[in-house]
Amino acid sequence: MPVPLAPLEVLERARRGGHVDPDSVRGFVRTWLGNSATDAQMAALCMVVATRGLDRDGVRAMASALVASGDRLDLSSLDPTGDVHTTGAVGDPVGLVVPPLAAAMGVRMAVMGDRGRGHVGGLVDKLEAIPGYRAQLGLREFVLQVRDTGCAVISQTDRLAPGEERLAALRDQTATMDVRELIAASLMSRALAGGATSIAVDVTCGDGAPFADAEAAAEAAGLMAWIAEAWGRTVRWVVTPMDAPRGRTVGNALEVREAGELLRGGGTPATREVAATLAGEIAEAAGVAEPGAGRTAAARALADGTALEAAERWVLAQGGDPNVWTTPSMLPEAPLRLEVTAPGDGVLAGLPARVVGEAVRRLGAGRLHPSQQVDHAVGLELLASVGDPVVGGDAIALVHARDRGLGEACVATLREHLRIASSADAAPAVLLRDTETPGA
Repeated sequence: MPVPLAPLEVLERARRGGHVDPDSVRGFVRTWLGNSATDAQMAALCMVVATRGLDRDGVRAMASALVASGDRLDLSSLDPTGDVHTTGAVGDPVGLVVPPLAAAMGVRMAVMGDRGRGHVGGLVDKLEAIPGYRAQLGLREFVLQVRDTGCAVISQTDRLAPGEERLAALRDQTATMDVRELIAASLMSRALAGGATSIAVDVTCGDGAPFADAEAAAEAAGLMAWIAEAWGRTVRWVVTPMDAPRGRTVGNALEVREAGELLRGGGTPATREVAATLAGEIAEAAGVAEPGAGRTAAARALADGTALEAAERWVLAQGGDPNVWTTPSMLPEAPLRLEVTAPGDGVLAGLPARVVGEAVRRLGAGRLHPSQQVDHAVGLELLASVGDPVVGGDAIALVHARDRGLGEACVATLREHLRIASSADAAPAVLLRDTETPGA
């Protein structure tokens, strides 16, 4: 058998476009995690993968090394178990809704969320806007809550794939968050370490997403599903558009409020469809819904209140106030409301998701440096969606700000980039599903 290459040799060979065997990739990551290889070398590998690519055996080897950086839960005794992840979205209450929705359908949901990075929000940051919510649980407490309550959502721990969190921080600093191979290795390592057997992934594409189009997103989804197969896990995926914010709010507390509307049977058609589709895929993969019937069953659970009841049990079990879903005034609120007005009559044709995400991050809803504290109250509330008619001078969005200067800068940015046209069609909420298009 060939001797694995040293980290420097990996970089030299990869930079020249040569093939790097999986054992060498695995060894590189392990050496870095053991602090024998430097962050500079790992950053160089990330950049080489971004420019030269990495074959799927190498991606699976990287995921395996990240899983091995900590413990791995075995939840088979709790089956059916489920998990849900996203490649990143702007204005997305869906991630808050899918775990209790799938739990209401009979799947025990064990979810390890992440924090916001770059211009996209993070599930844990949103949950920490809920008064009293504890995102950090010990592994025993996490497993017991999954067993007894049917749903638990925690932040990353230093015991489950800690190497992935370290890699994500490095990717965030090296502009490699959008690299397909690194996304697949990172996301799957967290899912595999978490122990759930049925995993749903929301793979986004478009202006505010890591993948330019549905085809590229489907290839990445297929790669993730292939990695999970070797571990005996089932991955179901959907490709969704992210050219504009998915929901009507962007910002942590605002998205919790919108999630409450969804759980009460409201919300926008797009958010309802994506939530029901993802939860339905988990339910079908877990065997609690018949093939093809999961989405309908999930929509029913949203409409009849069972998803709301599951969400209340979940939040209460993690120290939060379960009334947050029905009493939005419990959430933190920013002191200022600044209007974004339409420059003329017509139809709202575009509000780029990346621009929105970056503008809301500058308000304080995200992080411009790793140590920055998130302001849960600030964000953006959309009063119109793409395809809606608008009248010049009317408010089409409200900026929720704490600082007037930052708020006015956000208003100016949004006015500069929103597009008004004579006509526009809203994109479908779901572009592709794994049952419709072959993976990579």
